[in-house]
Amino acid sequence: IHTPSTFPFGASAMAAANSSAWRASAHLQHLLLRRWCASQGQGSVAQQQGSAAHAKAAAWLYAPVAARVLGAGICSVALGAAGVACYVLSAVHSRRKRGYTDEFVLTPEDLNMPYQEVQFFTEDGVSLTGWFIPQSLAGKPSRRVIVFCHPYNSSKSNLLGVARGLWDRKYSVFMFDFRSFAHTPTAQSIGYLELRDARAAVMCARRTAPEGAEIGLIGASMGGVVSLIVGHERAVDAVGIATDCAFAGLTIVLETQIGNKFWLLPPSACAGIVHVAELLNPFLHGYRLSEVSPTSVVADGGSERAGEVPLLLIHAEDDETVTVSQAHSIYAAAAVPNEKKRLEVVQHCHHIGSFFQDRSRYLRLVGDFFDASFTEAELRKTCPEKSLEQRVVAAAPLLPSDGVPSSTPGGGGELLGARTTE
Repeated sequence: IHTPSTFPFGASAMAAANSSAWRASAHLQHLLLRRWCASQGQGSVAQQQGSAAHAKAAAWLYAPVAARVLGAGICSVALGAAGVACYVLSAVHSRRKRGYTDEFVLTPEDLNMPYQEVQFFTEDGVSLTGWFIPQSLAGKPSRRVIVFCHPYNSSKSNLLGVARGLWDRKYSVFMFDFRSFAHTPTAQSIGYLELRDARAAVMCARRTAPEGAEIGLIGASMGGVVSLIVGHERAVDAVGIATDCAFAGLTIVLETQIGNKFWLLPPSACAGIVHVAELLNPFLHGYRLSEVSPTSVVADGGSERAGEVPLLLIHAEDDETVTVSQAHSIYAAAAVPNEKKRLEVVQHCHHIGSFFQDRSRYLRLVGDFFDASFTEAELRKTCPEKSLEQRVVAAAPLLPSDGVPSSTPGGGGELLGARTTE
């Protein structure tokens, strides 16, 4: 061990000091061995070389060292997991980097749609901006309104292509930016704080739309997750929810992302890191990561309207960000009857790329879904005495016309190369 006073000396002095320290350590170990052997009545060290007593003496001497090494290893692993977990939580809650390109966006006017820009506030005081794109039906303002929820750190303008397709089918559209695009930079997350944004957007859409308007929700990626959770709340009263590449749970997608970034880590280690993050997040950010879980919300008893809201789940087969197995998990967990839920898996397609693979069929699929959902909701109001079966028949059910799931391109309004689960 070198004290500061030894540092100015040359290398030879340091080597001599090291040699002296080594000899002193060896002498001390020899004395300890002699004392232990004497206490056991085994005679001198020389007589007991290679004996069982000498082996016990060595174990007695070095056991504390091994315990310290093992303890240090465990502490290192725990600290490493905690460090990576803190890094993950920091990434989840980091603010979007802003730049001058934030102003380079299309507006509904660029797609020949009239619109009204509105400002609204969330329950925690965040100021957000939205576009209300009105439509008329039979000469009257349309009471069918679809609220759009964009992907993580994306802009509402990126969904204008889908908005134009639904607007052409006589739907009014309400588009808004999540808090990552708020007027004043503020805290954000991946699907938790954004629930407040969606609730405020739905309330603003109801105030802006004609009285008695019905609301449908559509979202992509994180926006799909927010749509699924908020859409099952009684206050929102959504008539239907369509999603594109929504994840089944935040913890699941974080495990996938950690595995992609730290590719040497086994899946069990990734799961352990996320578990540590789950334990730390309530203290750092006030909620549990597992609360962002559409699979739990759509399941029986998981929310106020579980089993009541029609679902359309679209997912890319080659999605590496949100694996297609997560779409199957949401579909399997959904308590809604089979005739009111549908899963479309688009082949040879990556994350949220289904619209760009075949625009017309994508819009036909989503449009037909919302036509059926809004019609059923309107019949439920005007003809409450009708049974569910009668309303479903009148509302043009989600199954293809022959009542059998089809994988033929174009069959039953499907996407090119899609697999249907009913």
